Amino acid sequence: MVIESNGEKHQRRHSRFWRRWLTRRLINRLRKGSVETRTYILQALGKIGDEGAFPVIINAAGDANSTIRRFAISALADLGDSRAIDTLIGALDDPEADIRSAAVMALGSFGDERVENVLIALLNDKDTSVRAQAIISLGHLGSIQAVPMLKQIMDNESNEWMRRYISQSIREIEGGFAS
Repeated sequence: MVIESNGEKHQRRHSRFWRRWLTRRLINRLRKGSVETRTYILQALGKIGDEGAFPVIINAAGDANSTIRRFAISALADLGDSRAIDTLIGALDDPEADIRSAAVMALGSFGDERVENVLIALLNDKDTSVRAQAIISLGHLGSIQAVPMLKQIMDNESNEWMRRYISQSIREIEGGFAS
């Protein structure tokens, strides 16, 4: 049992108060700012980690502006709230490859096995950056199911960087022993 001192309790409450206060201020500013300002605010909201920002960031992930969407997706990864998984999976249908790639990276950061099949399907994406991020994310996830497909892709891959990503992911999954 961990005993928390009164000072630690006060500090935790104080910290939570300021996170909420700052989150509210940033959300108010988010509504009025330029695209550049809004991206910085989204980034800050993700880093602050206050759950009060979650609905606003989810909403921004569907913004008409692709830069806003990309930063919102990154902010969702920073928040680490698994409620974002459905929104991130939806972002995989975005017409812009950098949005799809950011969504794949965010999904991989959750370490949630529910996304394993989604990531495996992305190994066939038409965009190299999306495929590369799916390979890296499957390695982080430790997807044993992906190993045969990764090995098959490795046999046919001519891009040296992709081969490196595949090799690293296989090593991660197999505990350092890639064949």
